[in-house]
Amino acid sequence: MYSNRISSTARYNLLTSDIQKNEAMFNKVTAELASGKKVNSITDDPIAAVNIINTNRQLGQIETFNKNIGLGMSELKTMDDLLELAGGYLSQAWDKATQANNQTYGVNSLQSIKVEIDEITKTMVDLANTEFNDSYIFGGANTKILPYDLTDEGDIVYRGTPHDNKDYARRTEVADGVFETINTTGDKVFGYYRAAVEPGNGVYTDTDGKRVIAADDGEGGTIYQYENGNKYTGEISTLTDGAEEEYDGIMGALRLLSISLQEVIDAKNAGDTEAEQAGYDKMFSTMDMFSNSHTLMLNEQTKFGGVYNRLEMTESTLETNNEDLTSYLSTIQDADLAESISKWYRTQYAYQASLQVAASSMGMSLLNYL
Repeated sequence: MYSNRISSTARYNLLTSDIQKNEAMFNKVTAELASGKKVNSITDDPIAAVNIINTNRQLGQIETFNKNIGLGMSELKTMDDLLELAGGYLSQAWDKATQANNQTYGVNSLQSIKVEIDEITKTMVDLANTEFNDSYIFGGANTKILPYDLTDEGDIVYRGTPHDNKDYARRTEVADGVFETINTTGDKVFGYYRAAVEPGNGVYTDTDGKRVIAADDGEGGTIYQYENGNKYTGEISTLTDGAEEEYDGIMGALRLLSISLQEVIDAKNAGDTEAEQAGYDKMFSTMDMFSNSHTLMLNEQTKFGGVYNRLEMTESTLETNNEDLTSYLSTIQDADLAESISKWYRTQYAYQASLQVAASSMGMSLLNYL
């Protein structure tokens, strides 16, 4: 009958393996106790590690969405305040237009009304040029370009992205795959005014009715570009020399009211009753423009008020999701202090015991049995 004898090399390998296993467990529990985390590397618990990575990714997304929502809500609040102010000035101008249209005011009174209207126009342009977070609110996608220019000739030119260009919209992601538009354009909310330009004055009209400006390119040639600075790329031969009067919205109403007031004042001074009546007719035409502009501003406030409310609800939902995910992350990742301390002592004793066994075993030889 034969018996197997364990060689010294095999005994050494077994003892070394046992030491390494106990050392690894001791180091793992030590790291757990030091960090307060049950999982410090993917080898600790592959499934839990993957869940931790995914949960942290979702928490990171929520943080980004919350920042987007915060900025969006701040801009919407600023926009609402501006529209509220603009609506107040619009009402003042509307009242002045109503007073002037009764045709009982003298020249001095009409002149005073015109001064007020011109000041309201300047204020309205300032409101339309308001910045938020270093970006012009009503410039569409052109947030770094001053949206409105009030020229010396009285034109109120919009230089932002036009509303009929869908690229005007600035959209922010507020949830995974959910976007909200947080801006409108100046030409939609405030309108514009451009005086007629006679042929030969460097202003042309393209086939879509948009104005094209001819300017010196600095090298003896001529470049053609739109009022917002974009280059005209069409055929020069299709341009019409000159441009008709154009106006829309509250800016158009304010400018037409100012012009008609001046026409009535000049006609009264000249005793020209026919020209005076023509001025009043033009003045009366602004009444519907004021009414329509007021309705449009209210509609915009209502629309973006709805966006603001949706952002608030989304923010609340994200907060709930954040709390749930944080709790779940704590469950799979955070260590129980008392349990970790207990495991640390157990693994320490096991490691020390394996070292002692190894030390005793390695010191034994055939002489121990003689």
